[in-house]
Amino acid sequence: MLLAILTAVIVGFAMGAVVYAIDRIWHEKSLILLGLDLVFGALGSYSGTYLVNYGPHLLGIDLLPALAGGLVLSFIVTYAVRKFIFRK
Repeated sequence: MLLAILTAVIVGFAMGAVVYAIDRIWHEKSLILLGLDLVFGALGSYSGTYLVNYGPHLLGIDLLPALAGGLVLSFIVTYAVRKFIFRK
């Protein structure tokens, strides 16, 4: 159980970093946004793997829902922060 949680969090951190790297192409550096992307990527990955049972397994998690959850939640947070807080 603990291994599955740690794996989901690591996958989520990676997805949050990917979203931040893509955002960094168009916008300036923001450490607040990096932290939010990492945290919400981990939350999205964890929730995705436990809400949907589909795809290949990796160390106790369903890999495709973990990847999708991390990407989607990180993207939503990035968009919301850029649109409503930074106003850019």
